[in-house]
Amino acid sequence: MTIDEQLMTGICNREEQALSDLYDRYHRILWNIARQNHPDQSVCEQLVTHVFRTVWTKPQDFMQNRRLLAMLIDCCRSQSMVSNNKI
Repeated sequence: MTIDEQLMTGICNREEQALSDLYDRYHRILWNIARQNHPDQSVCEQLVTHVFRTVWTKPQDFMQNRRLLAMLIDCCRSQSMVSNNKI
């Protein structure tokens, strides 16, 4: 089992430490993606927070046969486009 699979199993089991570890592992990448479209730091914080909140509330959506990082990036980009449309 990969580290990502272990973390997602922990999140499915409502282990907050697993979410914290996932955040530590990927938040910088997601932050950089958010910054590509939004120079405003508060918007970037909201985007990254949204991604991890979504992982926590709907972990099954991130347990598909795709790489977890790709799914996190897709979630961040999707939310970024929604955010752009609200501005």
